[in-house]
Parts: sequence; C-alpha cells; structure tokens
Amino acid sequence: MANHGMVVGLDIGTNTVKILVADVRNQQVNVIAVGRSVSHGVKRGIVVDIDAVAQDIRTALTQVEEQTNQKFHEVIASIPATAIKMRHLHGSVAVKDSQHISYHDVNTVVRAATKIPLEHDQAILDITDSEFSVDDLQGVLDPNDMVGNHLGFDATAYIGPRLLISNLQAAIERAGLHLHDMVLAPLAMSQTIVSDGEQEFGAILLDLGAGQTTATIVHQHQIRQITTYSAGGTNISKDISTVLGISEKDAETLKLDSGVVAPQFANAKNMLTIQPVGKDDQRISEEELSEIIGARVQQIVNKIGERLDAAGAFSLPGGMIVTGGGASLRNMQDVLQMAYGINVKLFMPREIGLQNPAYVGAWSLVHYAAKQSNVALLIKQSLYGLPLTINQQPIDQQFIEGSQNNARQVKPQTTQSVPDRDYDYDQPVETGPRSQQSWWQRIRNWFSDELFN
Repeated sequence: MANHGMVVGLDIGTNTVKILVADVRNQQVNVIAVGRSVSHGVKRGIVVDIDAVAQDIRTALTQVEEQTNQKFHEVIASIPATAIKMRHLHGSVAVKDSQHISYHDVNTVVRAATKIPLEHDQAILDITDSEFSVDDLQGVLDPNDMVGNHLGFDATAYIGPRLLISNLQAAIERAGLHLHDMVLAPLAMSQTIVSDGEQEFGAILLDLGAGQTTATIVHQHQIRQITTYSAGGTNISKDISTVLGISEKDAETLKLDSGVVAPQFANAKNMLTIQPVGKDDQRISEEELSEIIGARVQQIVNKIGERLDAAGAFSLPGGMIVTGGGASLRNMQDVLQMAYGINVKLFMPREIGLQNPAYVGAWSLVHYAAKQSNVALLIKQSLYGLPLTINQQPIDQQFIEGSQNNARQVKPQTTQSVPDRDYDYDQPVETGPRSQQSWWQRIRNWFSDELFN
C-alpha cells in the first residue's frame, strides 16, 4: 500500500477546519488525534481567503501536534464537489527503457492522458477507475516491472473549477505543509462508508454539509453521478438569525441544541429563550423554530430529489446513506425517508470523540488513504505535479514539468465562489403565517399522506 505510518487528513469546510491523524498499519486505521478550528476563509467549501484558511489550518494542526507530541509536514486534503463533470481519459505511449516498464513510464502515460482540452477555468480534480494495458493485455492494475512495447492508460476524470485546487493548495503551503495527495470528497466517502454490496447494487450517498449539499450515485462500484445544491447548514443558521433577529452564532447554537427538521416532529409546548439584538429576551416554541428550519430543509430535499429522481436513483436497492453536519439535526432521517420513499441510514464514525457525522469528511480521507495502492498514488502525483514517491520514498527528486494540470503552475485565484445561477441561496426562505399554507402544500408533495391524517 502507498500509505503506511502516520497519515494526516485535512478537511476544510465552510464552518470548520478538521484534521485527523491516523496510524495506518496493514490497511488498519487507528485515529490518534483530532484537531478542529473555526473556518474563516471558506465559502460553500471553496477557499476564498488563503491567509485566513492557512491560519485556521495551523490552529487545528497545533492541536494534533500537542496531542501526539509530534510534528507533521504532509497532509491529504479533501476537494469539495462543485460543478463536477465526469469524462473518460485514454493515453498510450511507447515504453522508454528496452521494453521494461517503470513508474516513470506510468508518469508519462498519465500526463499524456490528462492533456485534454479544457476551459481556462477548469481542471482535472481527481482520477479514478484507472487501469493500464500492456501491448494487447488489458485490465492491468500495476504495470511496473512488466515487459512490453506500449503502455496504455484508461481512467475516469472528475473535472471542475480550477480554483477548487489552486487556492486549496496555496493555503496548505502557506500553512507550512506539503501536499501529499488531494481526494475528491464524494470519492473518498463512496469508497469508505458505502458497503461493498451497496456499491455493487447501487446506493445514494447524501452529504449534508454546511455550505452545500452533495448527492452521489454509486452503482457497480463506480460513481455514476455527482449533483450538488448550494445550500446547507449555514443557510439554515442564517435563516434562523434573520427571522428571529439573533446573531448567527446564537442561531447556530440554537439550531444544534434545539433544532427539529420539520414541525410535525416538534413539541409546541417546549419553549425556548432567545435574545434578539437590541431587545429583551423572548420566548419561542420549538415548533416555531422547526418551521424556520423545515422550510430550508424542504427546499434542499426538493431540489436534490428532483435531480435524483431524474437519474432514476430512487430505484437503487441500497437506498440512501446520509452524513455530514446537517445529518445530526433531529429527525433528518425521518424526513428524508418519507420524502424519498426509500430506506435511509445515518453514518458517523464510531471512534470516541468522532461520533458526529460532521467528521466523516476527514475520517473518510484517512481510511481512503489506508487502502490506496502505490500506483494509484503515483497517478495522483503525476496529475498534480507533485514529487513521485513509492512507499514514501522519492523516485524522482525533481517536480514533474509540463503537465497541463500541474497544480504548482496555477496561481491562486480571488474568485469569491462558483456562481449560482438558479437561486439566491443567501436569501432566507419565507416563513411565518404568510407562507405556512404553501409550505405545507409543498411538503405534501414529498411526504406520505399518512403523516397528515
């Protein structure tokens, strides 16, 4: 395996930066330290302030270094899924050294396959489902030391906005760390939290993040579709803040401590105390709070549901696995199960201190790294223009030159976010007496009729 010993996973989210340190031995993962800091330079998962994110990384890194009494210099980072497109790659090269295939030939063929025309703001973010061919022999997983004249390479590329990796890498380097690998978040999760049977027969992975919601369809051990909706837990907190006139910090606390996903699950007699800005303390019911939360949740459920339904995903026997920080809201599983009419289960890490679905991003990184093969890591290093290493030993002291997708040649960008064209996500969903009837009408379209009888 490519990763052995200490592996550091870095998940930079809209609300928090999380670092997990794991001791990996024979593909077994033992998480030994967790670091967490408030995120300041991220919008909908995208780094928009490099200096701020670098400082947040250092804050979380200091925590894990104090816990382990060790210094860490390399990280594996998570890439958010935003506006992702999938494309088949193919490349073929002549073997350089007397028919004897080496990892340098692997590097050459990967670079050849990834030299594809892309829009100026797009880049290949990740590669999976890779296999090689040696002359007429197909389906080779690792061609190193094989004998042949021609080496071919086929894979699936995930293409998205270049700034997802350029600003991310710049922040990591400014924090004083080296980038060991980057992994598209849905890819890491689909390979670690979705069971072998679910991957084979088909399932939906729903990541309810702070800045966006991501749905990944997995079938026959391959990702078939990734769809995102640019609203998540942060939007819920902003809605609470706007409607109740309280600070966003207080709104986040109120949501986590007392939030219920839909009014029918709330207790109208349970009264909550809030402190609106510039006013005396007020009392609201748990049901009133749930109406604010439920309006935004239903919007997200509807939008994602339309896209999943169009793809025929609800017929997959594996149902849905839900995770991410938003999955911890009370009755989220119930709402999803009734809305989509499929089995829904929650996934969260079992380790002490990580028993919250918000940690799944970083958790999946270290588990993904534990299973990664030498050639898979080499392919990624070729893609990003990183030093080639096998078993943590360099095979080339120089950085790879000439790769079209070399992340080191990409200047950090100042674009604030990928533009949203169909909705102003920062505007709160209308709630209260004026919209209550339309809210219930909308929810009837998704929930079972028995719920309202």
